[in-house]
Amino acid sequence: MNNDELERAIAKLRVDYAGQLPGTVAQMEDLWRRLVAAEIPLSKLAELARMAHSITGSGTTFGLPDASRAARELELFLDRLVETGRLPGPAEQETVSAMLVALTQAAVER
Repeated sequence: MNNDELERAIAKLRVDYAGQLPGTVAQMEDLWRRLVAAEIPLSKLAELARMAHSITGSGTTFGLPDASRAARELELFLDRLVETGRLPGPAEQETVSAMLVALTQAAVER
């Protein structure tokens, strides 16, 4: 593989990542909605934090540093909630919802 082919392959990976990221964030929003509605166990909060962690690590790699930053803020906040072992209160729910909105916006901006 020469440099041009490698650059095209990397560009395709970035496009693919950027294309699937809004769907991943939508899954996170749905998971959050279901957590707040108590439709799923509180243990799923850790799954949501792991999803944010994945975007934190991969966003910058694939050319979306704003998504990485937004995901990192969300991840750190969710980690603190996971440690409490309780359902987040109204103020915390608003904060997470706002962070998810910010992540959504970062995921669609290229």
